[in-house]
Amino acid sequence: MVMTTDLLLYAVVFVAAFLLIEGLYYVVADSGSGGRGKINRRLRMLAAGTDAYEVLSTLRRESRGKGGAWFAKYVPLLAAFDRLVSQANIVMPTGRVLQIMAGLFFGTLFTHALMKNGITTGSFLWAGLAGIVLPVFYLRRRRKTYLAKFGEQLPEALDMIVRSLRAGHPISAGLSMVAREMADPIGTQFGIAVDEMTYGLDLKEALEHMGDRVGHSDLQYVVVSINIQDTTGGNLAEVLDGLSRVIRGRFHLYRKVRALSAEGRMSAYLLSVLPFLVGGLIWLINPGYYQQYAEDPTFHTVLLTGFVVMVIGIFMMYKMVNFRV
Repeated sequence: MVMTTDLLLYAVVFVAAFLLIEGLYYVVADSGSGGRGKINRRLRMLAAGTDAYEVLSTLRRESRGKGGAWFAKYVPLLAAFDRLVSQANIVMPTGRVLQIMAGLFFGTLFTHALMKNGITTGSFLWAGLAGIVLPVFYLRRRRKTYLAKFGEQLPEALDMIVRSLRAGHPISAGLSMVAREMADPIGTQFGIAVDEMTYGLDLKEALEHMGDRVGHSDLQYVVVSINIQDTTGGNLAEVLDGLSRVIRGRFHLYRKVRALSAEGRMSAYLLSVLPFLVGGLIWLINPGYYQQYAEDPTFHTVLLTGFVVMVIGIFMMYKMVNFRV
């Protein structure tokens, strides 16, 4: 019985390690395909000789196949995760991302189990942290960075489209110019829209797909403006020029607010980390300092109350130093 349990444990560890290694291989391969040398990822892939339709399928993550529709219809949580992966600018399929997370989860779970001679509650806590919390946190941070860069580039892209329109070119020519001349992330996203129009979609559908892929609020204004002009007519160059000025002005205001609130944010970070840092140092220097009260119910009540109050304080400080512009 013990031998059977050990073999099962080793088999699960092997499967977890295999899933993790294979998933990390695809992460490294995907990162390598995004190396420098051309202005954006789409142009790099085309310059390497990849078929244009294959480039389009890869960049808009068509490898999800019917799974994406199944997610959206039956599993809303997985649909939201699929959208998070897409907006984090990760072109690998969502299933492969889940594979990496599963490898991290089970690898951490059984590594902790081997160290503690059995699976405990702590094993699941560490596995959840390594396989779920940290990957989702990384994806959210990556999406935030990606959207910030996209928003920073958007006014320049609009100016380029406006110059193209005033020179007498159609809107599709302006989109193609952005796809050729601008770096990622906006160059690749506009390039996907141009390729979709090349393979049969109209302007409205291609722009709506780009808005769904990126998920940036300012881009939605651009999509709505172009779609309205395409339906009713009007001076699109003037509309986009005014929108560019508004977005650029708001971006400058946002940077100014961030600069003025930098001292407050730093103080909030220090005040948030300091109690945990001091508690950890005391635990390392004198472990018995807390253990002597470990069996006292009052100690647990005070500890839990203090933790809840600290979390509330951290949340309030976060709201005070982060402004929506």
